[in-house]
This record gives sequence, structure tokens and C-alpha cells, in this order.
Amino acid sequence: MTCSCKKSTHQYLAAILVIIIIGALTLYAYNSEQDALKSLTDRGMKATVGVMATQVHGAELANITPGNENAPEYLALVERLNTMRSMDDHILNAYILKVYPNKTAIFLVDDLMVQDPQGSTRTGEVSTAPDQDVIFLALSGPTVSKQPYTTKYGSFMSAYAPIDDSVDDSTGNTAAVLAIDVSARDYSMVTSQGTIILVTGLISIILALGAIFWFGRKDDETKSG
Repeated sequence: MTCSCKKSTHQYLAAILVIIIIGALTLYAYNSEQDALKSLTDRGMKATVGVMATQVHGAELANITPGNENAPEYLALVERLNTMRSMDDHILNAYILKVYPNKTAIFLVDDLMVQDPQGSTRTGEVSTAPDQDVIFLALSGPTVSKQPYTTKYGSFMSAYAPIDDSVDDSTGNTAAVLAIDVSARDYSMVTSQGTIILVTGLISIILALGAIFWFGRKDDETKSG
């Protein structure tokens, strides 16, 4: 009886050890995969918005003021943003923000204005995205949201890049920030492809536990025989 109890205890301890080891390795692999996917996706978004920003001249924004959404300058920028956005099906929206020293950002141009006036932002509207620090940093170089966020327009992940005051004769100053939005759901799906790792880890634990108790029982049967 004493020997049997000791064997059972050893089996349970082995089972617990297996769960801890495989669980820890699985979690580490999953987190590493998540970090790698997020980093890759974020870099891609920053590269895309950075290229798009070079196609807008800061001087083109000088006459963009609230209420002039039908002005030729505004419509020309909307058409250009639409053209660039159409090259990537994942981009839901492209727009231009004016960023002030107090980190307030207001909309200058929204590429959805022509096709969806009711669902787009007006010139002069203040951005309510919780990315104010990230947007402010985009005055110096491309940035991306720290995590998906939600506004009255939906849930998004965004990337930002500076628009130079003059592409042809740059003085190194930033006139505005160009932004792009992708669906928070799509972003999460792309950066959550490590589910197979969790499933594999669970299966490994089940198989290892099964082996421990199966061999333990076979050993008991051999000794009793």
C-alpha cells in the first residue's frame, strides 16, 4: 500500500512538472510570435504611411480652412488620398491632421468626405483618438498606435507620418501629419496568428500526461503479474 501511494504521488508530481514546463514553453513561444507579428505589421503600416506622406506638399494645405470642403484644393487632395488608399485594401481611411504644440490635432482633409459626407470628419474637427502623444511624435517621423482604439467612427489601428512643408525645397519643417486607419479587428486577426502554438501546447500536455499515467499503470500491471 505504501509503495502504491508513493508511486501515485510521483506520477502526480511528474504530471504537474510536465504541465508547468510545457505551459511555460508554450506561453513563451506564443508571446514571442505575437510580438514578432505585431512588430512586422507595425513596420509595414509605418512604411506605407511614410510613402503616402511624401506625395502631399505642405504648401497645398495653406488654404484648407473649415467650411471649404468643396474647394478645388480640398477635392484634389481627397482624390489623391483616395487613389493611394485604393492601392491597399486594408486601409479604411486616409486623412490629414494639423498638430499643435499642446498636442491637439484637428482634421484638415478626410478622404471619405466625397463618398461618405455623413461618416467623415469636417475640416477643423478635433481628433478624439487617444493617440495624441503618438500623433505628436509623428511630427518627427512615422509612428503607429500603441494598441487598437475606438472612437464614434469605429475601432481602428492607425499609423502617422509627417508631411514636409515643401517636398521640392524642404526646410525640414513639418506642415501636418498624414494618417491611415485599418480595422482593429483585421489588425488583431493578423497579429494573433499564434493560436496554433497554444493548441499544440495543449495537445502536448494531454499526450504527456496520458503517457505518464499509461506507463505507470503498465508498470503496476507488470509487477502484479
